[in-house]
Amino acid sequence: MNALQRGLLVGAIVLLGVGEGAWFIHSARAQIRQQGEFLAAHQPAPHTLPPSHTFTRDQVYAFMAAAKKAEAIADPLQRCLAYPDPPDSHWSRDAVVAYCHYRLLPLLTFAQAQSLIQQGRSGELDRRLAAALHEQQTQPDSRGLLDRIYQEAFQNGSFDIRPTLDAWKHDSPHSAFAFAASGMAYVAMAADARGAGYMKDTPQDNVDAMHKLLAQADSDLRRAIALDPRLTPAYIALINAGGLGFGRAYTDTAIRSALAVAPDDYAIRGVAMWTLEPKWGGSLDAMDRFAAQAQAYTRTNPLMRLMLSERPYYQVDNCDCTQDIELAAYPAALDQLASITYLENAGLAADNNRNMAVPGIYLSEARRFASESDDVRIHRVSALVDFDEAAWAVADMSRLLAASPRQADALRARAYAYEMQPDYAHAEQDFRALLAIDPRDARALSQLGDLFVNWVHDWDKGWAVADQLTREQPDNPYGWLLRADIQQRQPRAGLDVTADYLASHFGNDPQLAKIVVRLRAAVALRKHTGIDARATSPAR
Repeated sequence: MNALQRGLLVGAIVLLGVGEGAWFIHSARAQIRQQGEFLAAHQPAPHTLPPSHTFTRDQVYAFMAAAKKAEAIADPLQRCLAYPDPPDSHWSRDAVVAYCHYRLLPLLTFAQAQSLIQQGRSGELDRRLAAALHEQQTQPDSRGLLDRIYQEAFQNGSFDIRPTLDAWKHDSPHSAFAFAASGMAYVAMAADARGAGYMKDTPQDNVDAMHKLLAQADSDLRRAIALDPRLTPAYIALINAGGLGFGRAYTDTAIRSALAVAPDDYAIRGVAMWTLEPKWGGSLDAMDRFAAQAQAYTRTNPLMRLMLSERPYYQVDNCDCTQDIELAAYPAALDQLASITYLENAGLAADNNRNMAVPGIYLSEARRFASESDDVRIHRVSALVDFDEAAWAVADMSRLLAASPRQADALRARAYAYEMQPDYAHAEQDFRALLAIDPRDARALSQLGDLFVNWVHDWDKGWAVADQLTREQPDNPYGWLLRADIQQRQPRAGLDVTADYLASHFGNDPQLAKIVVRLRAAVALRKHTGIDARATSPAR
């Protein structure tokens, strides 16, 4: 592709934002990569980040081969245990085994709890939760079982669950489990009421609502602990409430009480570490001290080793740095095993970046530990393709689409993987499926046009897409740019008229103005052919 053709599509990406994912408009990739390499080479290194460490392509190829073999294992636990660790990392095998078990614990769901309560069987629910607490305390492979049940089932800020929880408390007035669930839900509701903004930017009505809900949470949680002091989810919710709005003294008291009961509880340590982050009034030194203290309990709970990644990850996640510097810091920050949330975030941080090694490694690790995020699977497609695993990407997206046939992002990702196989017929099917979901999806239509023009070289189909874009979205320049590309490369008449239209309607944009200059130069070079003289208006 020559400079003019590349310029046409680069301009389209800039104006339309159709380059949001790594699978968009392939003809701009070379220029974007070159610009990114130049920026990365000229960025100063931050002073506070862990040392940079990048994965080599050979390391990622070897990792992918091992990960692909592991993902073929049907049993989820054995699959997790067989998976490779990140290259050159120092993940404790004991911690990995413990985390595989922790992530794959069979959990009682809110729907199951609700069904029991509605059937008048609250006592049965209490017995099941009591059994989960006993397993958590006595079975090494069930560490954190009750904590995870509560986090998944009752850490819910929706008011819709209140009638169920209130009915449970009414039916079982002496149930520590009921009051712990109610209190945890109140804390989640308080967090939703507060919102995600800084406190100084939060309306007073929201703050007042938060404090009212936290007061109700405090009452229920303290009653739960009075009824059963072993109930770790109640302490987790108390610490969370302190971090949200009750202040440092309340939080520290809650942490001391929790650790006195369960010093090696991973969920308690995790929420306590959150309150020690500098952005909540803590410090990096406090985080380091707390992580070091947790290592005294690795013999009874190897999950304590995950605390070692907390401060390094926090530094990277909160650095004021470029994406390239951030990505280079993740391998060192995640040198020790980290939570699935951190693995997901590290992989997703590479969106739009040419460096597919980081998402390839960490999104795969998130999959290893049973990530339920569709985004993790969808964004991993680019990395799989970059490391010659397009067929693997297609298979994974096909499984996702079997469960959610109208998942547009999964269709778009699979279409890209099909293109790279190459399997243009199936790529076209997926783009047309996207258009069936949303006929005005300019992104899908643009990608379909790119497929026809730049991969298949089917000028007539590409022209039909350009015609549809210009007809339905005349203020969207991509249709006109696609038309110009076909007119130059086939060649086809009317390039001069298309250039005039772009100049008159979009010429105020500096990027498009440059493209128009190139178009006019191309028109001048081919005047002797008489091609452009045959058209006097943009054919629709």
